[in-house]
Amino acid sequence: MAEQALRTAGDSPALKQILSAQAWRNERLLNVFRAAIWTGVGLITGGAELYASGTISPGATLALAWGIAAAASGLTWLRHVYRDWIAALLATVDITVLALCMHAGHRYLLVNDPEFVPHQLYASGVVLVVLLATNVLRFSWVLSLWGVAYGAGAYLAVLWINDAVDVLTYVELTVIALLGLVAHLSCASLGVIVRQVVERNSLTRFLPSPVVERVIRDPAALDLDGETQEITALFADLRDFTAFAERFPPHDVVEMLNELFSEMAAVIAVHGGVVMQYVGDNLYAVFPEKSGPDHARRAVGCALEMLGRLDGLNTRRRADRKPALEIGIGVHTGPVIAGAIGSPELLQYSYVGDTVNTASRIERLTRALGRNLLVSGATFARAGSNAAFVGEAMPTEPLRGKREVQTIWAVFGTRN
Repeated sequence: MAEQALRTAGDSPALKQILSAQAWRNERLLNVFRAAIWTGVGLITGGAELYASGTISPGATLALAWGIAAAASGLTWLRHVYRDWIAALLATVDITVLALCMHAGHRYLLVNDPEFVPHQLYASGVVLVVLLATNVLRFSWVLSLWGVAYGAGAYLAVLWINDAVDVLTYVELTVIALLGLVAHLSCASLGVIVRQVVERNSLTRFLPSPVVERVIRDPAALDLDGETQEITALFADLRDFTAFAERFPPHDVVEMLNELFSEMAAVIAVHGGVVMQYVGDNLYAVFPEKSGPDHARRAVGCALEMLGRLDGLNTRRRADRKPALEIGIGVHTGPVIAGAIGSPELLQYSYVGDTVNTASRIERLTRALGRNLLVSGATFARAGSNAAFVGEAMPTEPLRGKREVQTIWAVFGTRN
């Protein structure tokens, strides 16, 4: 079920929707340049022709008309409607207008300024290459190939009609063909990149972020339908939250929780952990073995830094005349069952088992034992014991719901 959900999120409809939305934005941007360029070409060319001969060629008139039409469509139609065929239509009209302007301009120059004819043909070829290059922004290799085929055909037809085909023409057509190949490869590569981004985003909906990179490199590295892993679970609870919530308005309560959790989540991320859940005033994070074999040491180091970060936060809160905050943290290392759990509409990659429950129960002991950070014997041993951290063994007693005695350590800092 989890694998099916991931496949669905990365299916082509999702890709098409993303590409279509971006293509629409790109098309509106291209239309601004289209309107400006064609209007400018029409005005400049028409003005020069009017000054030189007292007449305006059909090519200049057509360019000006298309520029004005593009501006009008950009301000009205293209702002509210976009379909895939619109891009094909606009690309085709651009090339058609260029071909007609090229033909009309060629005829005009033959009569009025023959020496400028080669420059006009060269300039038309450059404009055609620019028009074809913009097709990459439309994210369609079909449209890119169509633009190259139609553009090359129209360009050759104009030259043929005007008896202007020479060796240079075939060089230009070769360049256009190579441009089409580059555009095709660019669109194909872009599709691969977008698919990878969509799949990565899909994975982050279900998997802890440190695991995503490994799964992308090796899809067999994780079984979404369930597997046994070792993790270090961390629970942090805000003390006296009920009294705080009763004393302050809802806005202040939410602001305080967001401020606290933002600080704690930043520390957890730095140490390679993943915040799995916020429940009221409680934070649950996991340091999975797939993020590194030293997950227990990183979890304990993270907990100590969380307490240090809280001291800094409280300093700022006191300066703002806000009440200081206090948290208790419990940490435990052990095996869990990991997998995507939930319904097809809402899946969450979760770790379930006694390890998670034990970490939560250890956190609940912090108030009773008067300590801010308690870790299990298993975690303390895996983290390096007293060689790595300053700790004190607490009086042993069974945790709630358990018969066996659990060794609990209070941790105060790291050893240099």
